[in-house]
Amino acid sequence: MKKVFLVDDEMAIRDGIGRSINWEKEGYIFCGDASDGELALPLIEKHKPDIVITDIKMPFMDGLELSRILRNRLPSTKIIILSGHDEFDYAREAMRIQVTEYCLKPVSSQDLLNILKKVSLQIEQEQMALKRILDLKNQAMQSKTVSRDKFLYELCVGLYSFSEAINVATELNIQLISSYYYIIIVEYPNERENLDWIQIKYSCLRFQRKARESVFIMLGESKQELERESESIRKYLGKYTETQNHSLIFGIGRVASRIQGISLSFSEADEEKNYSKIIQKYSSKESEKDIESKIELQHFKRKDLIDFLKYGNRDDIKSFSLSYSSYLKSENVSSQFTIYYFLMDFTITISHFLKELEIDNIEILQEMSKLEKKASWIRYYPDVIIYMEKMLSLVLSSRNSLAPNYSHSVQLAIDYIHNHYSDSQLSLQAISEAVNVSASYLSHLFSQETGSTLIEYLTKTRIEQAKGLLEKTQYKTYEIANQVGYSDSHYFCRTFKKITGMTTKQYKNQKLGTRYH
Repeated sequence: MKKVFLVDDEMAIRDGIGRSINWEKEGYIFCGDASDGELALPLIEKHKPDIVITDIKMPFMDGLELSRILRNRLPSTKIIILSGHDEFDYAREAMRIQVTEYCLKPVSSQDLLNILKKVSLQIEQEQMALKRILDLKNQAMQSKTVSRDKFLYELCVGLYSFSEAINVATELNIQLISSYYYIIIVEYPNERENLDWIQIKYSCLRFQRKARESVFIMLGESKQELERESESIRKYLGKYTETQNHSLIFGIGRVASRIQGISLSFSEADEEKNYSKIIQKYSSKESEKDIESKIELQHFKRKDLIDFLKYGNRDDIKSFSLSYSSYLKSENVSSQFTIYYFLMDFTITISHFLKELEIDNIEILQEMSKLEKKASWIRYYPDVIIYMEKMLSLVLSSRNSLAPNYSHSVQLAIDYIHNHYSDSQLSLQAISEAVNVSASYLSHLFSQETGSTLIEYLTKTRIEQAKGLLEKTQYKTYEIANQVGYSDSHYFCRTFKKITGMTTKQYKNQKLGTRYH
């Protein structure tokens, strides 16, 4: 039986088509549906339907764009377009893409069945053609090893839009489609270092960024499973580094959905790896007992500290200090080196953060220098907490001095917006619940202190983020809209023009013109 997949942004149409036909009786398997092309593609890859029925106008990725990708990626799949637009341009483009059938809505279940039967007759004739295409791709792949690494690196730094990434991956015969991704970067001193076990045990794509540095794009269908997987790999790499008695440095990014999330995870992994390299410079001479203590310290995560330095609040300093250092309270920790290494790691991470922030307040830097000199004399856990609290207080004071001085509730709301602006469901109610004050009170306080409403501030934040993506990436407009929290790309475009006075295309062209003239 032929498998059929449906893509339409209207739930009523999906339900209507799905229920109006007795699929098994007619000789078909209805294997799934989705509301737009981007969500549909991983499911289509998974089920490999013989026929895809798709609408044209949909958010994020329309039917024509999906059809272009499927023509390259699954050439044997037949495509039926159902369109509510009786326009020649749509039909002409569909013909150019070699869509099998183009039908105007509304279409009855019997008409659709007739079309399906007609399309089914064509499927067997293309099996040999598909085999020839795959053979050609396999031959081409043998001569494109360098291009493969270059593509994967450029994907990690965000140079490809979703559709561009899929098209290039198809040309290189790379299985890129997945529901979730995260990045591992490993730098090693020995060119013969064997990290093949990662590829053998886990689903991933590997490439070399430098002679002794491997990057792994990890793939999976469950966010929870990938998070557990990344923690397992983190612990293994930490223990492996010490038991092999050499300096293997690594960083692991967070698990992210959609292909655009790869660049975010890569950035985080790279940041963690660079911090690790700095820390390692200060801990090259260690005894065997010291190494055992250092292995124990895999229980704390440096990324948690970096996030707190960036977004933490003064009121949370004590609770964070206790949480971050909690392992030191364990009865298993007896070595003085463990405390020393922990404080050294903590202090160097802070110093690196201040350099990145370009803080040059002499008084605060002098106070931190005095504290650092006392760190080597700390022997007991309560003194560790005192040291951490004083150091974090100085850092957060410096960080906050660079920004306007808002009340605690307003600052919390601003921080929450900057951390969650990509959530299309973000609202005044959601922010007020996160800040733990009433929506009406927060709205009044926010307007009074910032001079704009909270929703206006959220909108401006999203548009500023969109400007950066337009200037620095090749993402499509609908992809940028999704990344900055707009599920409707048309609404995003109207909002962008209202605030900037330009369309997204005009803004991008202006910035490119400024850059090259």
